Amino acid sequence: MDFKSICRICLKHNKQNFDIYTSYYAKRNTLYCEMISYCTKIKPKEDDHLPRIICKECSRQLKRCYSFNVQCEESDKTLKCYLDNILITPALETDSKDVNDEIKSENIEVKNENFNLMLREDSSLERDVKLEPFPTNDHDDSVWDAEDDNVLLGEIKLKKTLKVIINGDDLPKKKRGRKKKEYEGDSKIHQCDVCGKILSTKSNLKAHKICHTDLRPYKCEFCPSAFRGHSALFQHKKVHTGETPYHCEYCSKQFSRRTGLVNHIRVHTGEKLFNCTICFKNFVQSAQLSIHMKRHKGDKTYLCQECGKGFPIKADLKVHQRTHNGEKPYSCHLCDKTFATSGNLSIHIRIHNKEVRYNCKECHRGFVTCSAYNVHLKRHKGQRDYHCECGKTFYTSSALKQHKVVHTGIKKYQCKICERKFSQTSHLSRHFRRDHSKPNLPMPPSEHYKIVLPENKCGNLFNIQKMAPDIDSEKLKASE
Repeated sequence: MDFKSICRICLKHNKQNFDIYTSYYAKRNTLYCEMISYCTKIKPKEDDHLPRIICKECSRQLKRCYSFNVQCEESDKTLKCYLDNILITPALETDSKDVNDEIKSENIEVKNENFNLMLREDSSLERDVKLEPFPTNDHDDSVWDAEDDNVLLGEIKLKKTLKVIINGDDLPKKKRGRKKKEYEGDSKIHQCDVCGKILSTKSNLKAHKICHTDLRPYKCEFCPSAFRGHSALFQHKKVHTGETPYHCEYCSKQFSRRTGLVNHIRVHTGEKLFNCTICFKNFVQSAQLSIHMKRHKGDKTYLCQECGKGFPIKADLKVHQRTHNGEKPYSCHLCDKTFATSGNLSIHIRIHNKEVRYNCKECHRGFVTCSAYNVHLKRHKGQRDYHCECGKTFYTSSALKQHKVVHTGIKKYQCKICERKFSQTSHLSRHFRRDHSKPNLPMPPSEHYKIVLPENKCGNLFNIQKMAPDIDSEKLKASE
């Protein structure tokens, strides 16, 4: 049993697997190994020499189980907090009732004492003045009724105070933030005069108008980057701080922005939501579709200062300029070759890995790149699309370009052994194999016998003819 290729849970071989020690569940920000320890009695460790991968189906079931357990715990906490509040409320109510009963009894005692004092007045007064009977009608207004009202009012206020203490949500909460201004008349008072968009405030309109200009007022303090809005600058600063709170649940990649994680997950799922209406090609991101549509329009606004060639995208111009300055930032880790684009490097690595992707149906020959396969098909058909003024035809534009060097007479390839010059590197290789190499021996690398001369030392056919007009150009060509 191969522990490296089987699932830790179902013990089956699957195409899509995730490492439980490096892969995250993005929604909960938790490693798979932590979820397994939480949901089961298994405690996986990296040094236990057991399978460390989990298949896609088991990962889905694990996520459901983990989410269910977390939900149970959260619901239990909520119910307990609610129960504690219910138990506190009746206790406070009973206390308030005791207080009210004491207040009532005290008021009744005061009433009785006042009444007894009135009965004990001087006898002379009793003869001359008739005392009014104690009021018994509930509807009459008297001093005692007013005191009763004060007692009831105190009870109501006390209950309301206790209710506020128990449930703090009864009081009206003050809304934070600025109050919305009510504009009279025209509702489109904050409308952009360029695109017609309506904004809620004057400050938002001012910030919006920046997008119609080339201004970038928000500058990064760590690098020369500048942005049109504060939010874009805030997200950019995460690049310098190294903050990556968003983790991919399919691999170990981390991202500083949620949009980057969403776009990355589409690479795993194969989801391409953005479609071209012209060629029906699908893309993962809307930015990729926008760049693609610029190529369809044919507007070549970015011009090369060296040769005047135009490009629809600035990135294409930057790649093209490497042909003039010789910059090749992408190097192969298996050999010493360097390349101007990452795509060319990827194609080159396929040659090292011998990844045959295209097979000829006629001769069953395999090819690594699509361009080599298309050229091979032209050879079967005899299709020579590139013509020279001298009448010769070629299968590729590069072959035609190499041939035209013969007409210019520029010879920049020199033999290290006999110092003979050639216009094409293939002519030099043929010369070395025929004149200097021993029979039945493999050809050495070209660096052993080839010298590339600078332009000022290259022989030119037309300069030679001016210096010696009697020399026939056909003889010079034959000398190669």
